[in-house]
Amino acid sequence: MLKRLSIFIFLTLSFLTVTAQKASVAGRVVDTLEKRNLEHSSVLLLRSVDSVMVKTTRTNAEGKFEFRNMAKGDYKLLVTFPKMADYITNLRISDTSNIKLGDIKMELKSKLLSEVVIQAKSAVRMKGDTLVFQADSFAVRSNANVQELLKRLPGVVVDKNGNIKAQGKDVKTVLVDGDEFFGDDPLLATKYLKANAVEEVQVFDKKSKTAELTGIDDGVKNKTINIKLKENAKNGYLASLDANQGNDKFRDYGAMAGVFKSKLKAAVYGTYSTLTNDSKINRSMRKLKGEEYDVIEVGDDGSSVMYSSGGDDDDDYSSPTSGLPNNFNMGGHFADRFENNTMGIKLNFKGFDYKNKNVRTSKSEELLPNGSLFSSSGRKEDRSKNTGESLRGGYSYNIDSLTTLKIAFGAKQNRNQLNSTSDDFTRDQRGLFISNNTQTNTGSGHSEAFNGNINWSKRFNKKGRTLSIDIQPENLSSKNIEKSINQTKYYDDNGHENRVENTNLNKDNVNDQKSIGTRISYTEPLSKRWAIEAGYSFKTIASSSYRLVSDNSTNKIDSLSNNFKFINFSNVGKIITQYKVKNFSISTGLEATQTNFVLKDLDQQSDFDRNYLNLSPSTNLFYKINNNSNLSVNYNGYMQQPSINQIQPVRQLNNPLFQVIGNPSLRPSFTNNFGLSYNSFQFSTDQYISGYFSYGFTNNAIVDTEIVDEFNKRISSYTNLNGNNSIAGNVYYSKGFPKLNFRFGVDLGFNTSNNQTILNFTRNKTRNTQFNLRTSFNYYTHKLDLSYTPSASFMYGKSSIGSINDGRSLIHDHELSATVQLPYKFEFNSTMSLSFRPANSSFDKDLDVIIWNGYLSTKVLKNEALEIKLSITDILNQKIGYNRYVGGNIKSESTFSYIPRYVLFGINWNLSGNFIKNSSVK
Repeated sequence: MLKRLSIFIFLTLSFLTVTAQKASVAGRVVDTLEKRNLEHSSVLLLRSVDSVMVKTTRTNAEGKFEFRNMAKGDYKLLVTFPKMADYITNLRISDTSNIKLGDIKMELKSKLLSEVVIQAKSAVRMKGDTLVFQADSFAVRSNANVQELLKRLPGVVVDKNGNIKAQGKDVKTVLVDGDEFFGDDPLLATKYLKANAVEEVQVFDKKSKTAELTGIDDGVKNKTINIKLKENAKNGYLASLDANQGNDKFRDYGAMAGVFKSKLKAAVYGTYSTLTNDSKINRSMRKLKGEEYDVIEVGDDGSSVMYSSGGDDDDDYSSPTSGLPNNFNMGGHFADRFENNTMGIKLNFKGFDYKNKNVRTSKSEELLPNGSLFSSSGRKEDRSKNTGESLRGGYSYNIDSLTTLKIAFGAKQNRNQLNSTSDDFTRDQRGLFISNNTQTNTGSGHSEAFNGNINWSKRFNKKGRTLSIDIQPENLSSKNIEKSINQTKYYDDNGHENRVENTNLNKDNVNDQKSIGTRISYTEPLSKRWAIEAGYSFKTIASSSYRLVSDNSTNKIDSLSNNFKFINFSNVGKIITQYKVKNFSISTGLEATQTNFVLKDLDQQSDFDRNYLNLSPSTNLFYKINNNSNLSVNYNGYMQQPSINQIQPVRQLNNPLFQVIGNPSLRPSFTNNFGLSYNSFQFSTDQYISGYFSYGFTNNAIVDTEIVDEFNKRISSYTNLNGNNSIAGNVYYSKGFPKLNFRFGVDLGFNTSNNQTILNFTRNKTRNTQFNLRTSFNYYTHKLDLSYTPSASFMYGKSSIGSINDGRSLIHDHELSATVQLPYKFEFNSTMSLSFRPANSSFDKDLDVIIWNGYLSTKVLKNEALEIKLSITDILNQKIGYNRYVGGNIKSESTFSYIPRYVLFGINWNLSGNFIKNSSVK
């Protein structure tokens, strides 16, 4: 008994000792003037040695806060509140500290104007939901640009192409002093602005324009960086010349010049490239769009009204992934605000000329339900040209502090030409010819488009009450002429030619579309926690499609021609309710679209009418666990109507061996999507964790049906089937070690999908599964930047009608890069991409490729403004234009034109400066 009592007393004392060693800090934040507790004050605990954030919290309704389980050490306590002067004090904490700060009295900034206080700002701090980095607290080399500054910030990653990640998410928008800097492209501002011109770097999640107006969270957030310039750096100029000349007519030229002064920004640019990796100037300037707005879109069947914002690039941009390009761009940008910042204007002009030549080959095998195995091979050569001009712009007017008028417009015209030849063969499983098609197509056309939006929005004195009205006109027209010459040969069972069919077609296509749409949206706060959004939209479209197909004798082919008129009128009603309390919010709503659609066949003198109702329910749940972590759950359901091409009964013939026939009996499909995501970023340890899981399934999915005869002639159509579904998931982890200048990341994901089709009247169920693993290692100092990124993908596919292989394939890639700063301002870079595709049951040969690139550069002149560079792409000359695919009853491989090894000698001259001279900004 005495022994048990001794053990109990020992454990109790040990527990009390451990408990006593858990240090804590507590206090209350109060307003000395109004004698009130300051709820939601931001309280940060920073390490004294380097100002890195250790913990953060907000005060409760009584103004109180507390930090527990503190490690011993020296700290700074920072308290902030809007319109109040920051409070900062030093703390020394031991293992047994239990610090009671009592009342922390905050003073209005206006009361402190008579005092002169010199206080260094902390390196990292939270300001509301914005993470703020003090730029001068992070050392970079002289004449460094903003990209190099961002690399030094905790939680921010910049890759070799200038792409930015912050807290594990892609940054697609970089602002300067809260505005676009010649567009919102991250590359332009971060490459051309100097690091020593920056006062602060702010990182935050930007809400959608609708959420910013209404206050109702729609779950759409984009990671955004705002670069706050020093006062003497807000007015300046920049210019760049990027000229690269190589062997075999490979070249890449670009130039731009611009000025920025307060809200005024103006620039002109031009680029010319025969490479697929466009110049950095073009990569930036392609982002210059007009004023973005949510577009009311209706599918070509008039079936549904959708809202979509502009993409990352402008509509004209062409980025060829294969072939031999020859691209030219020129344009200009102007933006300014005037009349005491109440009015603003933005204009973007662009002219372009894109050419591309591509030679492609293909080989495939397909197993049919009856056990027949077809082998196909072919070669196709394309030459394309696309030229045009576009003008986009916008005007905004702040009528008063609560009311805004915005007008946006876009106009463009395109001209295109296409010449192509192809030769396709099919053999049976004995290797004997079944059919052969040779085709030549030539065509040209032009199109014109105009679109616009007029938006009037108002916030009322009652917080949360808003009204927004949009009117959107649109006019589209196009005309294309095409000539197709086909020769098809058919072979008997012994592989001997027994029939030749010649088909010559002349196609004349004319399309015209006019539309007008409007949207009204109203939000009302029902209580402190409840809010509601109600909206109504409509869009009416009148369009026509005239397609004349004739033979070589100019005789009209009625079965391939059409003369249609489309008329539709869509109404959509939407209602969303949101409940929000502290860190939790849930919104749920329903969008209902009623559409009347009329298709008039002027040739057959018949009408095809449809009336239908589309329902799109949605629910979004968001929980902010703390300032650094959040969890979200969402559900979205939507209907998808069949398109005109899927329902119209007119045959579409481009190749006698391939025809498409519409199915007027198609029903709409309904898709359900469920998603779960988690994000957490710990500032003190520079650690990021995220994960997501999604599941979706479709009822009455619109799927392909295909009939394949003994000559591999295919007649394709569409039908409705159940059974399509998909599952996907991902886990991402990133950890930074600032003292070691090292970062580690791992990305693990999977996806699996079931798809249904009909092949020769037999249901074919295919299941494809893929697992992906990607890790990254990065070490960065002023003199050395090393990275290694290995990745692997395992894929598996099977088919219910049988497989010609086990469907398994493995790919693993390795990316290695090193950049070294050498004496005399030289820089050396070597990048190696290793791709390994082991042999499998489908392909009996390994496919291993090593792409090794490198460059040597030096910077000269004042502020290192001129860079001279010698670069070599694909040193080992191993690049190939090749793809292969394995999927149950199908396997295929293809080749395409590519740019082989080349050497470039280039100069890059960057000139930037400020109209206000100061030694701190160069």
